[in-house]
Order: sequence, then structure tokens, then C-alpha cells
Amino acid sequence: MADALLSALLRQALLLSLGIALLAVARPMLNRAGPAVTYAAWLLIPLLLVTAALPRPAQEPVRLMLQAAELSSTAATSPMPAAAAALGSDWPQIGMLLWLAGTALTLLAQWRRQRKLEGQGTCLPAGSSPALVGLLRPRIVLPTDFEQRFTPAQQRLVLAHEQMHLQRLDNLWSLLATLIVALHWWNPLAWWALRRLRADQELACDAAVLAREPEARGVYAQALLAAHDLNDHAAPLASRWITIHPLVERISMLNRPRPMTRRHAALLAAGLLLTSTLAWAAQASEAPGKTDAPQVGIELELSLMPRDGSAPIPMGKTMRLITEAGLPTAVSFQRDTPDALHWDLVIFPTVTAPGQIRLVTMSQDGTPLRRGAVHADNVAEGSWTERRVASASGGPDLLMRRKASVLTDPLPQPQAQPGTR
Repeated sequence: MADALLSALLRQALLLSLGIALLAVARPMLNRAGPAVTYAAWLLIPLLLVTAALPRPAQEPVRLMLQAAELSSTAATSPMPAAAAALGSDWPQIGMLLWLAGTALTLLAQWRRQRKLEGQGTCLPAGSSPALVGLLRPRIVLPTDFEQRFTPAQQRLVLAHEQMHLQRLDNLWSLLATLIVALHWWNPLAWWALRRLRADQELACDAAVLAREPEARGVYAQALLAAHDLNDHAAPLASRWITIHPLVERISMLNRPRPMTRRHAALLAAGLLLTSTLAWAAQASEAPGKTDAPQVGIELELSLMPRDGSAPIPMGKTMRLITEAGLPTAVSFQRDTPDALHWDLVIFPTVTAPGQIRLVTMSQDGTPLRRGAVHADNVAEGSWTERRVASASGGPDLLMRRKASVLTDPLPQPQAQPGTR
């Protein structure tokens, strides 16, 4: 359960980072289309995150680990300490615990900020920014010095700005963005994106108000200048008049509000749909196929003998295992002598071509088998091959002879963990 959830969150984190990077690269082009297009382009982020939640076959963590060990000689040559080996089976649970703890703390901090703002009632202290507060029952709250700071004409535009936030459901979008950032609290790109989203939200709201009253640009600029030293509300459900956006850039936008045209909307919708579809297709392409397909059975025969001429291992000289292609198979055996030597292996068989089977062999605890090697061999089906392996308890090396064959009848269902002898 923890493996699957952590894997889904990591896929979302990757998609979130890629989406933010893509929007950052595309900002110059989006800005030329106008603030409304730039703000609407942030829809790409939730669309990408939804693709990660769509049904797709799960990846098996042990299989990926074995494949990575096979391809990375550096990782294979470094023995894994016992503490790290013990942690290996628990790291998904530990990772999920830390991840969710950070999310809970972030949400708690945002909730306290919202409660602090709402606790001030309908009248804010002097020097505060006017704001639209709340979600289910949003209300416009004003500071006590609102009438002294702004002229009647400026007051009307400030109220129109907050009313535009209400019509556009900006507090709802801010809440969604806050939840995404809380879930990915450790990602600095997510925090940067939240700040840019709130800034773009204010620019788009300015542009929407001026699209209705283009003759009010001068008064609008004066209202922005009058509010340059107001205190901000760092609450998730508060669309305010001021913004962290540079004031010069915000005022310069007044000369080019550029409302979204049908052509811009069509191009943006096509771009968002194409990007999210490609993201989903890229994830789906990793799937190995239908999960209910019959599994290919592999018969493994192992013959192990000590190379130091000591007593043979009492296991009938040959071990026979039935496992599944693509499933790591644990093998443990011990020599019944006073030294109590034992060997613990993992064998990972895959069918690479008709008549060809690939066998990857490593120790169960990650320690090297022989001089830091993770052995990978392509063998002909039904033929014996030899491999030298080391004891997990410091005993003599073994000569392991192996033979792998594909079973005629497929396995009816995946075999969770084959028995050992």
C-alpha cells in the first residue's frame, strides 16, 4: 500500500515539476497573449496531476531495483551495510510518514492564517489590503482607513476588482493551488508557482475590470499607487487588492490589458489538451500489458557444491523451483555443520527471446556475490551454466550450476513468493 501511494506521489511530483518548468519557459509567449491567457495556462498543472491518477499498471519496486543494479556497476560494487538493508523494507512507510507529516504541518499553518484573518471580522485594521475572504460565503472586507486612503472613484474600482475575484471563483482556484503545494511542500518549484499564480491572478483580474471600463486606466493606476504600502493577507482564501507582483509591472499592464479572445482560448485549450494527453500517453507506454494475462512459468534447477572440498550441502544435490518470469525468487539454504554456513540469494529470471532466458543473481541483503558483482547471464533454455557465489556468513565460495526452462502451461496467477528449501 505504501509502495503504491509513494509511487503515485512521486509520479505527481515529477509531473508537477515538469509542468511548472514548461509554464516558466512559455511565460514570454503567454505574456504577449495577455494576462488572462497567462492565468488560464495554470490549468495545465491540475490536468497533468490528474493524468498521474488515471489507471495504469503498477511497477514492481523489487524488479526496478534489480534492473537498476544490473545496469549500474557502481551501485553493484558497493556493499550494502546491514542497517541499510534492514531499512530497505521499511523506507516506503518511513517516506510516506515524513511526506504526510510535512503536508499536515503545511495545511495547519495555512488554516491558522485563514482563521486569523476571518477572526478580524468584516473590518480590517488600518493599513490592510481590501480582500475577498472565504469560499462558501465569501465577503469583501475593507480596512478602517479605506475611505481616507482611496478617493470615491478609486473605491469603486477597488470594489469592482474584488467583485471580479468573486465572479471568477478565484478563491476556489487559490484553495486548489494551496492543496497542491501542501501535498508537495518539499518542492521549491511548487512554492514559486503558488506565488506566480497569485500574481497572475491579480493581473488577470485587473485586465478583466479594465476590459469593462477602459477609460478608467488613469484612476486605476492611482489606486494601485495609493495601495503600495498596504499589508498583505497571507491566507489561502483571500483575494486581495495588493499583490506580491512588482508594482511597476502591474501598472505597465494597464496599457495592454488584452482580454482573452476566442482564438487565444481555442489555442490555449488545444495546447493544454495536447500536453496532458502526451503526459498520460508517456505514462501509459510504460505499462507491460494487461495485468490479467497468463503468467509465464519458469522452472529453475540449482546444484550447489562447496569449492573448498568440504562436505557437500545436504539438499539432495539439486534444488528445483517453480517461479514466474519477471518475479524475483529468494533462495536460502544452510549447511548442517558446526560452522552453520548459509547462503541467501535472489534470482531474477526473464524471457528475452524464444529459447533464451536471462538470469540476474544477487544476494538478498545487497552484499556482493563475488568481487562486487551482480551477475547477469543470458542462457539457453534447458542448458546448465555455472556461477561462483560467496557465503553470506563468510564461508567458502560455492560453485552453483543452474538450468532454466519455460513451463509448457502458463501459471494461473502470479506466485507471490516461492518456497525455499
